[in-house]
Amino acid sequence: MAELQPLSFGIFVAITMITIGISIYAARRVRTAGHYYVAGGGVRWVVNGFAIAGDYLSAASFLGITGLVAFSGYDGFIYAIGFLAGWIVALFLVAEPLRAIGKYTFADALTSKFKSKKIRLVAAISTLVVSVFYLIPQMVGSGAIVGPLIGLDYEIGVVVIGALVITIVATAGMVSTTWVQFIKGFLLLIAAIALTIGVLVVAGMGPIEFLGQFLNGTVNIPTASGGVKTVPGDVFMSPGMKYTNPLDFVSLAMGLILGTAALPHILIRYFTVPKPSDARKSTVIAIVVMGVFYLLTLYLGLGANFFGTLDPSDANLAAPMLAMYIGGEAFYAIISSIAFATILGTVAGLIMASAGAIAHDIYTEVLGKKTDEKRALRISKLTAVSVGVIAIALGILAKGQNVAFLVGLAFAIAASANLPALLCTLFWKKTTEMGIVLGIIVGLASSVALIAVSPAMMSTDALFSLYNPGIVSIPLGFAVTIGVSLLTANRAKAEASETAAG
Repeated sequence: MAELQPLSFGIFVAITMITIGISIYAARRVRTAGHYYVAGGGVRWVVNGFAIAGDYLSAASFLGITGLVAFSGYDGFIYAIGFLAGWIVALFLVAEPLRAIGKYTFADALTSKFKSKKIRLVAAISTLVVSVFYLIPQMVGSGAIVGPLIGLDYEIGVVVIGALVITIVATAGMVSTTWVQFIKGFLLLIAAIALTIGVLVVAGMGPIEFLGQFLNGTVNIPTASGGVKTVPGDVFMSPGMKYTNPLDFVSLAMGLILGTAALPHILIRYFTVPKPSDARKSTVIAIVVMGVFYLLTLYLGLGANFFGTLDPSDANLAAPMLAMYIGGEAFYAIISSIAFATILGTVAGLIMASAGAIAHDIYTEVLGKKTDEKRALRISKLTAVSVGVIAIALGILAKGQNVAFLVGLAFAIAASANLPALLCTLFWKKTTEMGIVLGIIVGLASSVALIAVSPAMMSTDALFSLYNPGIVSIPLGFAVTIGVSLLTANRAKAEASETAAG
């Protein structure tokens, strides 16, 4: 068991009590399923913008990218570039039209054009799979942070944050989730700025000079065996440190850039604002906040390498260890507690998306279980509790995995299964019900199957040579959606005519 740090424990307790207080206060506003799932559609666009950033800037962003940059240089920073670039797709293609047709969930948006239980079912399943893949790294990050922060073992740390998130979501749903995400988005930006300033001050360099240290010198990287690997700085700051296969690099970039606009827990945030134009405005706010943050992760990762605050057994600890080196226990406690809040907000959003998929899409709409508002609310909360328990179990099983890498897989699945269906529904009149259904199924199945036989899961025995499936599964998802729609367009038109005549 890790040693209890009194200051860290005090700050952790303070953040926990504030979070629970927000949930209890927000619970008074939750009377209907609409309030639970999307905060009644009444969130102001400025608040939603920070909440989107708070939701998106997960453990992968703060802990995972910092660690990847520290150990892999440019190949680690590509995650930050991809995460941010994906929002251009969301801003110009998805934000406004999605808000115009959506209600509570991703499946609601797809079925606005096709009143289809088949589409709703496969969309709900896809939402669950993507959310689970995204939940795993958040819980891994929670164990890595919360355990040392308050003197608990990894497994107990995962249980603690899981129980807290379940309390938040089951109490007030999207209302409390929004405010937790808003606060942690703001705090995370402040933390990144403060930590970056600390790196430059302690190093005694300006930002350009600090980068030059890496470009023009050598870089020492600790290894799992206890040794040190020394590489030229220009190699470290160029592609190829982690992804030696160029196709792997391209595949990762495709998943990150295209996956953002198809993440269910991000998409539902557009349903929380009153108007479609508010969705666009909130996206702009989110891009500005995240752009500043992701630029700073470069300095955080390089700073962790520069000062040697690295643990080869867990790259996720680079940021907290850097904070300890820069400012001692007090700074470590503050940064780690903010990282905790970061994980808290993201996990809450993911559980909300999962609960909506099960309770709203499958139970109410697909199975046709008509309920009053009180019973619908109770089912949603019970579903959220169940998903939270599953997240805890998966987090314990995935101990030691890099959180940014795991999130990259979730992005690839979302881009393969959800994005073709979403874009075709929004912008292509010839899209058919069968095209959407089979596109989601093939995109989902192919991406998950390729991950299962990739080096990430099978190491040297891998049947698929790339770590990320995006370069294969994303084009396949689009091809099936478009191809099947073209093949079934005439039949769909005939059925529509028969329905109209009847």
